[in-house]
Amino acid sequence: MSSILDELNEEQRKAAEKIEGPVLILAGAGSGKTRTVTYRIAHMVKEIGISPLNILALTFTNKAAREMKERAAALIGHEANNLVVSTFHSFSVRLLKTYSERIGYGRNFNIYDVDDQKSIITKIKKDMGIKDNDNVQPGKLANKISKLKEQGIGIKELEREIDMRIPANRLFGEIYQKYDEVLKANNAMDFSDLLLNARKLLDDAFVLERIQERYQYIVVDEYQDTNDIQYEMINLIAAKYRNICVVGDEDQSIYAFRGANINNILNFERDYKEAFTVKLERNYRSTKKILDTANELIKNNKSSKGKTLWTDDSDGEKIKIYNAMTVYDEADFIVTEMKKKKRAGADYKDMTILYRTNAQSRVLEEKLLSANIPYKIYGGMQFFQRKEIKDILAYLSLLNNKNDNHNFYRIINVPKRSVGEKTLEKIQEVANEKNISMLEALHYIDEIPVRAATKLALKEFYNLMQGIYSSLEEMSIKEIFDEILIRTRYIDSIEDNKEDRVKNIEELLNSIIELEKQNPNMSLNEYLDMISLSSSTDEMEDDENYVKLMTIHSSKGLEFDYVFLAGMEDGLFPSISFDAPEEELEEERRLCYVAITRAKKELFISYSSSRKIWGKDDNLRRPSRFIYEMKQDNLEYVGGKYGSLKGKSSAPRSFTPKIENFNPFSKDKLGRFGKKSGNSQTASNVNSKYKVGDVVNHKKFGRGKIKKVDMKSMIVEFMVGEKKIALVLADKILGK
Repeated sequence: MSSILDELNEEQRKAAEKIEGPVLILAGAGSGKTRTVTYRIAHMVKEIGISPLNILALTFTNKAAREMKERAAALIGHEANNLVVSTFHSFSVRLLKTYSERIGYGRNFNIYDVDDQKSIITKIKKDMGIKDNDNVQPGKLANKISKLKEQGIGIKELEREIDMRIPANRLFGEIYQKYDEVLKANNAMDFSDLLLNARKLLDDAFVLERIQERYQYIVVDEYQDTNDIQYEMINLIAAKYRNICVVGDEDQSIYAFRGANINNILNFERDYKEAFTVKLERNYRSTKKILDTANELIKNNKSSKGKTLWTDDSDGEKIKIYNAMTVYDEADFIVTEMKKKKRAGADYKDMTILYRTNAQSRVLEEKLLSANIPYKIYGGMQFFQRKEIKDILAYLSLLNNKNDNHNFYRIINVPKRSVGEKTLEKIQEVANEKNISMLEALHYIDEIPVRAATKLALKEFYNLMQGIYSSLEEMSIKEIFDEILIRTRYIDSIEDNKEDRVKNIEELLNSIIELEKQNPNMSLNEYLDMISLSSSTDEMEDDENYVKLMTIHSSKGLEFDYVFLAGMEDGLFPSISFDAPEEELEEERRLCYVAITRAKKELFISYSSSRKIWGKDDNLRRPSRFIYEMKQDNLEYVGGKYGSLKGKSSAPRSFTPKIENFNPFSKDKLGRFGKKSGNSQTASNVNSKYKVGDVVNHKKFGRGKIKKVDMKSMIVEFMVGEKKIALVLADKILGK
């Protein structure tokens, strides 16, 4: 009898047909994990008879969730409508909209972004009389608060964890507490609150029991990217039935800076001792040379379950390595290669430039512009972060939630109404006295001692909002949008860059029209939630013919025929020093692995011998140590500074460290910066002067660490890679 699962390969099928109990699917890059997961869901619904209402599938991006749901719908039809396929944040919003009143929030709470966080903290600092310095910048404080929340540390937990007698700790604690109080008073949550508060809900036995009964089968994609809060949420929901399937790749865990904990996937078999584990190692994306290069690189990581990607595809082209003299030379190389590919029939939409930091994009943009190559940057200012868009959304947010004093502050003078700080303070006083919001306080405008002109402007604003609010339930989102523009005369008020900003407003209107076609009954609250949970890659259109520029982090989950990996220099990528902790180096190596495995047909790697760092020229840039960890037979050094190497597979010249006696190793750190260190010496070298783990100094290669010693030679790990040194010559060329 045929099965839906007949379409899968042997390993995919094993992963898809094991439904009951905990399952760990270790899915390498390009191994068809989304296909496996969607066929698994289809098998559960169509062939086993599990209700889609009892299935919860969680992932990290809207794009991934949308793709998973669309693929499931293609297999099971309309029943896919009853599946919950969602990002963690969207699922948290779903829980909170249902049960938020149990933790003291209204169901129409607004969601604040980073800009909102910074604005609120700026006002708190001002109210507290705190001056700016490096330690109390709003952006840094917002980031610190978010990271604490991601670890489940609210203000109460913080007070238990740190010594509040220390002035700096006490000051931060006060800011954190006031920040939370403002959000609570505004009936608003920030992004980290969504997870933290959803997790708190699961401490409520009533809520937990209902959620466990509803979602008896759980699938988690990209499990390696889960943080501690997400880990707790998943395992609490799964605790009753233990039907949890996690899919991930520890070699692609690249979000430690966001709180992701790689140990969640590494320890899954410890958490669930009865777990069934399967590896998906067959790659359907890249050529053999690209995969071999990635495999060779990631072998250097200790924090790995051990996978070897393979393919039936062709060997493919060698990875091109280009050593540029300058960053402009590097950009010229990339543009030239893109033009070659275009002339050969490739489309620009199949090309991407990846880099470690957004700051690298400027020179690349200049060269693409001058070459008339269409491009788009992802990860810069997103559409919904533009001023005119934020203004319109602030009006919508205040209409959705009258308690939102933050958005009241944003729009009270948009367009200009000449309402000053003193007037706002008086409005706030009335609001505090009557325990109402600032918008509601305008109902008592006659009690507020302000100038007649200001009073008139405030009355007009209040009547404007009340006029829309009175008909809100009967209006579509487009109609609300139109009313805001008409009543405020917002477009007439735009002074700078009017044409571009009006086009952006028009684009917002078009997006609303399209969304309402797809979801005719969408409420204002649902629309705002969706906008708040969007990301830059959600805006990416596959059929638009332009080159895509983005950080490697932004490229996760994407694939391109031609990948250009720029800025492969030590200090930039990896963006750490040689004595950094081992776990930081492994994270950077995983990031490089992700970059390599985005490429389907060809990979180009470039680095520059000269680059401005903090405004100063650094003319002694070194190629990334990761280049030396790749399979050298698969690399081809082309043109550039080493023009004589064109067409050969020779490695570039060795680099001597710029800093005399520079020691890339730290005695209190584990491991190595290159390949895996040996754990023991052979019996034959016990009496040798040189021991495994010793740090030596080579006249040419600089500082290195001995990783292996035998009767005649030893292997030493230098900054430029491994070198074999004869023991009879060691004393002449090495020092300790």
